Amino acid sequence: LYFDARGAISNLRIVSQVDDNAAMAAGEAKLRVRAVGLNFRDVLNVLGAYPGDPGPPGSDCAAHVVAFSSKFTHLRIGDAVLGEAASGSLASIARSDGRLTAAIDKSLSFEQASTLPTTWSTVHMSLLGARPKGGNQVLLHAGAGGVGLAAGEYSHWLGTRVMANVGRPYKHFYLARMGLAGRTLSSRDGGAFAVGAAMLLHKSRLGWVLNSLSLDFIACSFALLGQSGCFSEIGKRSVWSYDQRATAAGPCVQYDVVALDSAMAVSPPWMNSVLRLLSTRAAAGVLHGLPLQTFDLEKNVLAAFRTLQGGTNT
Repeated sequence: LYFDARGAISNLRIVSQVDDNAAMAAGEAKLRVRAVGLNFRDVLNVLGAYPGDPGPPGSDCAAHVVAFSSKFTHLRIGDAVLGEAASGSLASIARSDGRLTAAIDKSLSFEQASTLPTTWSTVHMSLLGARPKGGNQVLLHAGAGGVGLAAGEYSHWLGTRVMANVGRPYKHFYLARMGLAGRTLSSRDGGAFAVGAAMLLHKSRLGWVLNSLSLDFIACSFALLGQSGCFSEIGKRSVWSYDQRATAAGPCVQYDVVALDSAMAVSPPWMNSVLRLLSTRAAAGVLHGLPLQTFDLEKNVLAAFRTLQGGTNT
């Protein structure tokens, strides 16, 4: 996948890839990509709306390992893996830090595996900071998104009481079928969200908020948090400063800005442990791939990006 300039999805095009067989850096693995999981970050990247330099679009992938430059205890040539491709995964051949991959078995197809690295790892990282207790009330913003669905399943496993906000009616229906009947709220109207959440809580307070929205949704979520509650921020736009949080919620509420991309850059071994835990839990049947739509890279890559841009995916 190639583009001459950021700014529009229509700038994307497919070009032939030549494997230059350049020497690999220490610790690098070469991957033959089988499936790629798009994230909203990739859409913002192409539109030029992601803060900083996000590198090439595409990171989540499932692949076969075809070569590596260092000896790894967790990888062998020919392994099926899931993980992150630093060189951009929207290609036939990609390169990655070998520590940002983990082997998978047949419990996950390549397509299913590609839905999980960023979504599940973001939720896992958020929960490591928040540590909600069983029975806590939990609010998931954008509950029908990739992170929202992974967080809903993880929270159910932990025994918390989940409520989620979503936009389109069919997404409310989808979450109702997933066990959240009567516990979905509006992600379109801040006032309706605030009234609905307060009614669901019925004089109780939230123990954890996983936020990706902005403006009134942030303020209302803080107002509904109880003492010792945690607000985990995974959004990239209109993020509150620590001063804003202190003014709104005081010192009794924990505020975590969760940035998985920064965490994996700082500590690849930590990310490797998370991905290997993901793989182990998938093999044990504790988690599974997210709902997915598949698009052929050469024929329909623009449709894939526009589906995510328009929020019509679940």
